[in-house]
Amino acid sequence: MRAVVLLLAGFIAWIVCPSDALAGAFFSDGYLGLTQQELRAKLGPPQKIRDRSAALRVYKYYAYDEWENVLKDQIPGAMGEDVYLYVRDKTHVRYSFQYAKEEKPNSDTPTLIVKLVDIEFLSPDPLTGAVEGPVAVPLAVPLKDVPKLIPEFKPSLADDAPAYRSNLFIIMLQNETSKEALRLVKERNKEDYAWSLSYRLYAAEPFPPRITLSENVNRVEIAVDSLQLINDHHKLTHEAMLNPFSSKATSLLPPPEPPKKKIPLPRYAP
Repeated sequence: MRAVVLLLAGFIAWIVCPSDALAGAFFSDGYLGLTQQELRAKLGPPQKIRDRSAALRVYKYYAYDEWENVLKDQIPGAMGEDVYLYVRDKTHVRYSFQYAKEEKPNSDTPTLIVKLVDIEFLSPDPLTGAVEGPVAVPLAVPLKDVPKLIPEFKPSLADDAPAYRSNLFIIMLQNETSKEALRLVKERNKEDYAWSLSYRLYAAEPFPPRITLSENVNRVEIAVDSLQLINDHHKLTHEAMLNPFSSKATSLLPPPEPPKKKIPLPRYAP
C-alpha cells in the first residue's frame, strides 16, 4: 500500500508541475542530482535497500517497507542505497543509488540527492537463480556490450575525449559540466574545478597494456569527476589513454599476441 501511495504522489506531482517533479538531474544520465523523491517517482519504489556493513563492498539488503518503517530510524547514521534489479539481454543488472545529504533550514530532515549510481553485472546462483547476498558474484561483460545493458551509458565517440586507466579501472569523462555538481562533491577546494559527468568502469582482472572493446568489465559507476583535478593530483594513479569507443581506437589493428615462452628442454650428460 505504501508503494502505491508513493507512486501516486509522484504521478500527481508530475501532472501538476512536470518541470519541477523530474527536473533535478544535473546531467544527461538523468539520475545524478535527483532527490530521493524524484528518483522514486521516476523508477518506482526500490526493490531493496542496502546498507554497507564493511569497507570492502559488503552490504546488507533489506525489504523496502522494513527499512522505511523501522530500520532507517534505528541504525545510527545509516543512509541506505535504493536498489533496482533488471534483466537485459539475459544479463542481471543491478542499480544502486548512493545519496548525499543536504541540510534544509528549519528542518531536521535532510534532502537526499543522488551522488553516484553503482551498476553491477551479476551471475545468478546456479542452484537458486538468486543474485542477492552480502557479496555479489560479478559477471564479466565485454566493453562493447555495456551500452546495450546500461541505456544511460552514452560515452563520447570523440578521439580526444579524456580517458584514464589504472590496472583495474577506466575513467571516461564526458563533455558535460555542471556547476550544480558541486553539491555532490566533498573534495577540498572543489570550487576551483569544473566537474563533469564521468563513467568509471571496473574489472576483476588487470587490464592489458592496450584496452579494446573486447576487454571485460563487471561494474560501472555513473559519477562526477574533474579533468583538471586528475591532471593536477592523480597522474601517478591515472594514466591517460585513448578513448576506447573512438573511431581511432576501433580502427587500430588488434594488439599482437604475447610471445609464448618456450619450455626449456632438459640437458642430459653424455
